[in-house]
Amino acid sequence: METKKMMRSYFFQITAVLFILICLVISALAFTADRVTISRVEQQTEKQSANSVEVSSNALRDSIGNLHEELMGLQLNVKNMSELERTIRETNLLDIDTGFKSFFYYDLKSKKITWFSSEDRQINSRKILEDDDFIQTMTSTDFHMSQRYPLDSDYITYMYVPVRNGSERVGVFGGGLSLMNSIVFRNSLESFDDETIAYLFNSKGEPLSVSRNLVTDEERVLTQSVVDRAFETVEPYDIFSTNKDMYYFARDLKVTDWKILVRTPRSIFYEPVYTTRQQYLVIAALTLVLSLIVGYLMSRQLTAPLLELVQKIEQSTDQKPIELERSGSNEVKTLVSAYNEYAKRMERARVEQLSQQQQIYRQENLASLGQLAAGIAHELRNPLTPVKVALQLLNEEQTKYPDMVALGLTELDRANSLIQSMLDLSKGDSQSMKMAMVDMNEFMSQFKTNVEAQSHTYQADCKIYTPSHMPDLYASKDGLLQVLLNCIRNALQAVQVRGQDGICHVHLHVYTDQFVFIVQDNGVGMTETQLESIGKAFKTSKVDGTGLGIYMSERIIRNHEGKIVFDSKVGVGTTVQIHIPRGREPHEAE
Repeated sequence: METKKMMRSYFFQITAVLFILICLVISALAFTADRVTISRVEQQTEKQSANSVEVSSNALRDSIGNLHEELMGLQLNVKNMSELERTIRETNLLDIDTGFKSFFYYDLKSKKITWFSSEDRQINSRKILEDDDFIQTMTSTDFHMSQRYPLDSDYITYMYVPVRNGSERVGVFGGGLSLMNSIVFRNSLESFDDETIAYLFNSKGEPLSVSRNLVTDEERVLTQSVVDRAFETVEPYDIFSTNKDMYYFARDLKVTDWKILVRTPRSIFYEPVYTTRQQYLVIAALTLVLSLIVGYLMSRQLTAPLLELVQKIEQSTDQKPIELERSGSNEVKTLVSAYNEYAKRMERARVEQLSQQQQIYRQENLASLGQLAAGIAHELRNPLTPVKVALQLLNEEQTKYPDMVALGLTELDRANSLIQSMLDLSKGDSQSMKMAMVDMNEFMSQFKTNVEAQSHTYQADCKIYTPSHMPDLYASKDGLLQVLLNCIRNALQAVQVRGQDGICHVHLHVYTDQFVFIVQDNGVGMTETQLESIGKAFKTSKVDGTGLGIYMSERIIRNHEGKIVFDSKVGVGTTVQIHIPRGREPHEAE
């Protein structure tokens, strides 16, 4: 089974490599062919578009030239407005198709515009007087074409022609061409075929006309980004393309300052490219088949010596490292030699690793014993401190403190119990702690007495706040007392630098699912680095500390299925929250 997997793996790898290499070669050839074809397509597009633009440019030149000649013929009549109007009517200059839709004469001397077209075919005279092209015409010898102006449901663009009387400028003729009806625009773009769309623009990028071929209005829509791209060019013509179309832009028509943009679908010219690509796809498919055949033959030849080696290994039954005989083909002999050397190195490494593991195990045992011994020594200080204080007071006032004698005896008993608890915890046995229902009223009373004994030598304000009703809690009484007293001792030591301003408060909150003890102080606080290492054995910032107090406390709380949460800021103080669940029943812990 494994031999078949090996052969199959080699087969796929060899086939994949061959196929990728051949496909890279084919892709390079296809890319080169595409570039050659695209170059030819662009040349063809340029040639066809240039011919059509030349025809349209000639048509525009003839139409605009004829209208210009007719306007120049009116110069003789500018002194007699009645005669001028009669001549305009007779020459059909106001024909909307062959002439002008709007017409006026501006007299330089009187600074007045005289309209010869009806009022509904006139625009605001101020717009004309402020037109840059109109202003240039008054100082020029050639005519100028204006921007387009809206008029009813149509647009018009004015031809401004300067009027001269000999060498003197006397006025300006203005003839407005209808973009929708004038023969100038209708006939100028008829040289393009049905699949090519041509657009006529003025110098300001405003469309004047579009070819009337057999395409939908939606297909005629031209994006502003294409127009902006076209008007960026400074050459007489430019060719560029988008994902769908190719464009030819003629910037100089040699008549007025109009421009033509020709739009041709890529699919028309790129048909040879698509055909070439299909041919390369067929070649790629044949290449895949050839790669499969060659891959199979090469994989059989390469895996034959490997299969021979695998069979020898499978037939060996010795549990010791297998040392094979160097026999068979040269390939097999090389593999066998390499395998034998590898087996010897692995055996040496296995023996060294086993020795290291045994050494690590011994070191871990020694470390555990060290932690246990240090923990016992540390925790013995907690019950012995109140005993020492109680005996000191008893020595001073033998008849006034009978309760202190009892407290000392109780704490000595608890010391013995703590030693046994730490021994049990060191074994990792969470069931060894003496769990029972604890009367919390009695417990807090005992805890208060212990706190008073520990805080006797400190000046800090130490207070305990408890609710009026405290139900029983299933816990280890000695373990819980050990944790709380350890937190109190840490808090008292932290606020010692504040003297009488030190605060050490304990709050007990009872919830439906847990007891929460909160120990707050306004001591020196801890840094983020100290918070990260808190709870780790032998990690402490105290000069005389062992780093085991919180370590042991966290183990005790974990055995109660609770948690301890620390929140501290340097110079502000520390808050410790001890969460003890109260949902467990005695029979569940047994």
